[in-house]
Amino acid sequence: MKNSIRIVGCRAGSPMYNQPASGTLLHTQAGSILFDCGPGVLVSLTDEEVADLRAVVITHRHADHCLDLMALAYRLLFPEPNQPIPLFGPPSIKGMLDGFDTLFGIPSLPTLHHPIAMAFSFNPVIPGQEFTIDNFGVFSTTLMHHPIETMAVKSLDYRFVLTSDGAYTEPLQAFCDGCDILISEATYPDYVGRHIEAHGHMTAMQCGILAERAGVQRLIVSHLSDPADSAQTMQIVGQHFSGEALLGVPGLILPC
Repeated sequence: MKNSIRIVGCRAGSPMYNQPASGTLLHTQAGSILFDCGPGVLVSLTDEEVADLRAVVITHRHADHCLDLMALAYRLLFPEPNQPIPLFGPPSIKGMLDGFDTLFGIPSLPTLHHPIAMAFSFNPVIPGQEFTIDNFGVFSTTLMHHPIETMAVKSLDYRFVLTSDGAYTEPLQAFCDGCDILISEATYPDYVGRHIEAHGHMTAMQCGILAERAGVQRLIVSHLSDPADSAQTMQIVGQHFSGEALLGVPGLILPC
């Protein structure tokens, strides 16, 4: 298998028909890593992809980025339990993980008493720190400007950045510099009627500027709030980014 990135889902807020919320899969010969696990992501993973998972990274605890983590835990443990796999994320997701277990643990099934704790081994990552995943190398992070603790992730070995959710900032710009592939949110096409800074998201223009200044080879435009804005969003991105820009859609695969 060649190294590749697959967009599993990229819908902001909630899934739609054939459009899962946020989830990105890194395929390598060492196995796969899932970045975010929003609603609709699990049903879009093949059985082989689930069996191939070696780690999960959750960027923050908004539902469109993590709600299917509970379903994934069930899948990994029932009917036959797998060995726990590493789960990385900001320290603030720990309360959510514990809450999932409290709400959805099944006392009558020994392997599902605490599904999250039994399916995953949690490794907290303070945004700004680096972390290592065995056989996949080093990943760096930066704190995003978002209403809750959120981290963007960069693979130093596979040379891509996943912004997750957040407004444009100079630290984010510096973080993205020199990457080959940038998977960036562009939640809204423009500022009209939106509180971009308070809500902690980017416009299409900011997404294009981020990619242009970072000198990336490929930009994947993701996390649109309304698919009907796709054409307008990509037109605006193209006015500010001179490289190759692709609309993030479920099933899009890129070599890395």
